Amino acid sequence: MTHNKIEHVIRTEGKPDVIIRLARTQDMRRIQMLYAEVYGAAYPISIIMDREKMRRAIEDDDYYWMVAECAERIVGSLVYEVDLQYRNSKAFGAVVSQEFRKMDLAQTMMKLVLDDITSGKNLVDLVYATTRTANYAPQKLTESLGFVKLGIFPNTHKVQDNETHCLTAYFTERAMQQRRATPVIIPEIVPFYEIVRRQIKLEDPQVRDANGPYSDHRKKIPLLNFEVIDAPEFVKARYMRTKHNSFFEHIVMPFHEPNLILITPDQGTEVYLTVSLKDRYSAIIGGVTNEKSFAVVLESVARKVSDMNMAYVEVVIEAYSPELQREALDARYIPSAYFPCAKRMGEARYDCVVFSRTFDMLDFRNVKIISLYKNFLNEYLKLWRENYIESVFQTEAKQEGPRSQ
Repeated sequence: MTHNKIEHVIRTEGKPDVIIRLARTQDMRRIQMLYAEVYGAAYPISIIMDREKMRRAIEDDDYYWMVAECAERIVGSLVYEVDLQYRNSKAFGAVVSQEFRKMDLAQTMMKLVLDDITSGKNLVDLVYATTRTANYAPQKLTESLGFVKLGIFPNTHKVQDNETHCLTAYFTERAMQQRRATPVIIPEIVPFYEIVRRQIKLEDPQVRDANGPYSDHRKKIPLLNFEVIDAPEFVKARYMRTKHNSFFEHIVMPFHEPNLILITPDQGTEVYLTVSLKDRYSAIIGGVTNEKSFAVVLESVARKVSDMNMAYVEVVIEAYSPELQREALDARYIPSAYFPCAKRMGEARYDCVVFSRTFDMLDFRNVKIISLYKNFLNEYLKLWRENYIESVFQTEAKQEGPRSQ
């Protein structure tokens, strides 16, 4: 695949034109200066800060790296990554210099690529993005382009402070036609599903309650003894040779490469993760195991990454496996987003649910989110309270038994 020339000129009276175009390698230093201008040295995405990764992305046809240039200065940047095999794309890294923010540069850059990869070249069926909540602008931008609000990632990344991000996606007609209908979800997922259903046409889900081996909070979840392998090239090569089994066949994490393995001494369980030490973020990508309980593996992963000073761990699970959903919740991974069509297998697309566990104190004081995202946040907080506060008091009450009058 070779990109067509994508270029757009914005003319301004009495000022130099702003040219929106694909990035070139000679832009790299000026791109990094733009991110430093807006975020300081704290921007956590390695493709921005690592010059070799940036070079590969600019030269790679699997990326569309757009920039806005004015008078030889880079004043806007936005990246799309494209997965041709799974017909997915991810938009990220949108940034515009302060003095150019009234020109809708981010929206123009996003729309140019969105049109090219969907209706233009027909490369992808789904585009998703995560938007910051430091202000309303990124959420309104994706909303204006027809993206659907899918949920939140609570306290997921750290730039200056812990940040909650929003999940949003653009679905083509083809994506919805390939979607496997009638997800099977536990009752706690239903509110998230209903918020998404207000925006796009979805059928009634099948709601099935399920109990896992550790649904009774009085029963302690045993821990696996994990060792850590953090040699990124070895991890990536081993991951490519791995045939995932058991409950790992029912998870997905698009556009993430593992850079760490948690492995038991007997090598009976190995879990692949992507971790970012800079913003203390981790996500489960896949794995192999002879352990029967998903809750045991998830609890063990959570304890280990917490010991490694991670603040957050995430797993994305198919919406047709209520037993696995229940075990994730039993391990106190709280659902926060519902993602239709997220996983492509053959010619079918599967809905998924985003679960996460955070180890730092939740802090939403600086969060600015538009209405539907507030609904997701309220549902998340309700479940967080039930699983971290109310369940503790209920367990204590059961252990104490009835009190004598």
